Amino acid sequence: MNLFKFLVGAATITVGACAVAGKVRRDKQRLEELDEFLCPDIDEPIEKEIQPSVSPLKNMESDIMGFKDAVEEILPVTLTYSFDSKEAAKQFQTEIAENGLTSSYDDEDKLVDVVYHEGVNESDLKILSDTLVNACTNTSAKYKGFHFNMV
Repeated sequence: MNLFKFLVGAATITVGACAVAGKVRRDKQRLEELDEFLCPDIDEPIEKEIQPSVSPLKNMESDIMGFKDAVEEILPVTLTYSFDSKEAAKQFQTEIAENGLTSSYDDEDKLVDVVYHEGVNESDLKILSDTLVNACTNTSAKYKGFHFNMV
């Protein structure tokens, strides 16, 4: 009977050792596959064209020119800009006021809302775009976006 217990114990130990060895081998193989996936051996360099990021002023221009497809009923529209200082916001407001645009300043958030209510034809929008681009460039304003003021 002792011999039988010994053989059963030896067989159990052998099966357990084989299971552990199999798991270690599978884990090693999976790690090698993962390494090959994450860091493949490539003889030729990978070339990827990096697209330049679009500036916020370009986004603003495209937003404004997108108004030309709209109808007159969407007006007025409010364009929002942020500033680092109150002085820069005041200079921005002065520059756009010279071109007939109205605006309001939120001192707490340092935001200027420019209200546009003229026309949506291409020449009006180009004048608006040029005016705001110049004012943004001169005062380091950051374009935040726009929203329509439906009445």
